[in-house]
Amino acid sequence: MFTEIMSRMWADDKFVVIFLLLWSVVALAIICERLYALWSVQTRSVAFKDRVISAVGRGELTAARALCEASQCPLAEVYEKALVAHAQAPETVADIVALTRADVVQGFKRHLWLLGTVGSSAPFVGLFGTVIGVVRSFHSMGQTGQGGFRVVASGISEALGATALGLLIAIYAVVAYNYFVSRVNRLGLTYKMMGEELVLALGRLRNGGGAITTTGPTRAPATPAREGSETGSREGASPALAVQAAPAAPAGKDA
Repeated sequence: MFTEIMSRMWADDKFVVIFLLLWSVVALAIICERLYALWSVQTRSVAFKDRVISAVGRGELTAARALCEASQCPLAEVYEKALVAHAQAPETVADIVALTRADVVQGFKRHLWLLGTVGSSAPFVGLFGTVIGVVRSFHSMGQTGQGGFRVVASGISEALGATALGLLIAIYAVVAYNYFVSRVNRLGLTYKMMGEELVLALGRLRNGGGAITTTGPTRAPATPAREGSETGSREGASPALAVQAAPAAPAGKDA
């Protein structure tokens, strides 16, 4: 039944059928392309982030930049520009990470506007074909003078086929659009946290490795100079005390 209706639509409303088929091909192409592009982005990004953060933690910034240049992960662009900014102007690292991350996440939304357009416009295209079919049916009835339920039902069923086709295309296009938007939002949040993790790692490296310092009171170390001080005090004693300490000479020897 549906095949018969589509064949009659093709004979009577080629323009509407061609437009809907073109819309369906565009939607399927975008769905396949975005599935391929976003299939393992999060897994690859987490693995890449761990390697770069480990290299930065060891102070191997050259190795970290080499990892960014060799990787095809979208996160590599964010990390590479952050490392370049750290070498040139460390105070701008956070701003560079935020701007680059926004640009990368925007790239994840590529062609999604077209998928949303297909999902929202396909039912109206089908409805347009239905209206044309109904108008044609009543026009032929007026021209031939033939009427009745059988004639009207045949023309309307053919016209409603366009609406059914438009709704079918719109359903999977809208479902895919909502799925991709949700996934891109999750990736954007993940990339934000990964960017902040790199900023913190570079900040610790810039501050000397992030060593923990104490702020409590400190005691001066005891100086082992007690004997020296005592000797010095003895050497600095007055001559009177030295005379008193000397033994008295025996009396009457010179007389």
